[in-house]
Amino acid sequence: MSDRQHGTDTAVAERPTTTERAVAWLEDEFPGWTVDLDETATWEGELRSLWIARRPGHHPQAELSAAKLHSRLSDYLEREQRRRAFSN
Repeated sequence: MSDRQHGTDTAVAERPTTTERAVAWLEDEFPGWTVDLDETATWEGELRSLWIARRPGHHPQAELSAAKLHSRLSDYLEREQRRRAFSN
């Protein structure tokens, strides 16, 4: 049965356990970043999860899964570390 048949119409319906653990893990991995889960609609009108990581003074990093967000934040932090090393 689909989520629509169960009466839930959101992409974040699984939030209570798995998603909260993923958010907590990401926040532990990236101290100072706040991770939120929202939803966005596709062109076809389907809702899907949108993961957003914010840190003061930085552009929000957004992706569709915790794993992709982790990769994107890791890449960002590596680039920042290299940039700082070259600027010294």
